[in-house]
Amino acid sequence: MRRGIALIFENEMKYDHKTIVFTIALIFCVSTMAKGDVIDSYIEAQMRNLHIPGISLAVVRNGRIVKAKGYGFANIEANSPAAPKTVYEIGSITKQFTAAAVMMLVEEGKVSLDDKIPKYFPDAPPAWNQITVRHLLNHTSGIQNHVAVPGYLNIFKTNLSFETTPSRDELLKEFYKLPSEFEPGETWAYDNTGYYLLGIVIEKASGKSYYQFLDERIFKPLGMRATRSTDPRPIVPNRASGYEWVKDKYENRPVLLPTIAFSAGTIISTVEDMAKWDAALYTEKLLKKSTLEQMWIPAKTRDGALASFDYGFGWFIDNYHGHRIVQHTGGTPGFSSVIYRFTDDKLTIIILSNHSDRFLDHLAIGIAGIYVPALKRPEGKTDPDPKTTLRLKEAMSNLLNGKHDADLFTPPMRVFLNTSTGKGFWQWAAYHGALTSFTFSDREDAGDSYRLRYRVSLGGNPYWFSFKLMKDGKIAQIYYF
Repeated sequence: MRRGIALIFENEMKYDHKTIVFTIALIFCVSTMAKGDVIDSYIEAQMRNLHIPGISLAVVRNGRIVKAKGYGFANIEANSPAAPKTVYEIGSITKQFTAAAVMMLVEEGKVSLDDKIPKYFPDAPPAWNQITVRHLLNHTSGIQNHVAVPGYLNIFKTNLSFETTPSRDELLKEFYKLPSEFEPGETWAYDNTGYYLLGIVIEKASGKSYYQFLDERIFKPLGMRATRSTDPRPIVPNRASGYEWVKDKYENRPVLLPTIAFSAGTIISTVEDMAKWDAALYTEKLLKKSTLEQMWIPAKTRDGALASFDYGFGWFIDNYHGHRIVQHTGGTPGFSSVIYRFTDDKLTIIILSNHSDRFLDHLAIGIAGIYVPALKRPEGKTDPDPKTTLRLKEAMSNLLNGKHDADLFTPPMRVFLNTSTGKGFWQWAAYHGALTSFTFSDREDAGDSYRLRYRVSLGGNPYWFSFKLMKDGKIAQIYYF
């Protein structure tokens, strides 16, 4: 590429300006097409391996979509192809909109991050008295995650239709019965219950319904016309159907009702709309820059220690080879999604799919590496510490089998692994298949900790897991990318 451009300018005297511009544009188009071919082949292969019916992809650079394409089928029965306009459930990616709405109200002085939860929920149990809005936003409240409790919704003996779904008041009464799994700020544990409560905080502070607030303050101003509640009753053009691969065939999955997950995960959208959202986050159209930066600061424990995950307000925070990432995944009974924002590179990868419970993080990293070589996964590196690799492999194998040696982990991680979310995470990982290989990929050092990444095979499919270790060798975090 560089040599081609150099030759053009060496022959500048032989060609007029229009010819030079045309030739440069042609080279750029050829390069873009080549990347497109590589990405298309990569995604299609992953879809076959993971049995994903349909995927929609958007690649955004500097706030502009450079690739938007659908693969496979949005609806298998109707033979409808997936496209950039296909509408998917985005699951927990909803949380970043909930967090943004809360921060809008914080900027307006209607909510404080230090507000105690009883201010909004006077009937809450005494164990919630010291929980703040901040704790809910960054998953450090200690409230048990109701979604991670096996069979939790069975207490209502409902088929989850609109006629029999429990009311919000009924759900709140059940939430109040949930045990606290740790003291506020003691560690981090993903908590859908907390984000459900934040939706109610938004309603009480704004005087509007949650979905009305998002529509008026975020979706309409950004032109996100396809983004709305997962409510299955309205006719939504281009809405995808959700599936799961069961015993060598696809099965239909129901729509997630907005009354169940609410502000924790009941939004539908398209990659085109999500690209508009991404572009807005580089501006102050919705929130001040200082507010956005506050949302992307990883929470620490109350003792200042590294939490079990690096999470801000509605976003996971990380670095990959020195490149800053803010990202989130989403999953509902029939859908999986990711948005990875490589903010230093002004590159965003958005992937929406209609298969439940699929790791898509490695797809986002893989595609990012095609656009930014520094983000490409290293291969063929010699393992500098086989002994540590063996220890981590055994630790992961044990976690996949529902057990762990507490002495291997930092105190916040020990607490996390005993929460409903901690147990549920590894049960979900085990669902992807048996651990059959564990190969060193690379190492990154960062102050008093370091990260080791491995290419891991689960059920015959490749994934990447990273382990953040403290200098004493204790495992502080485990990520699946």
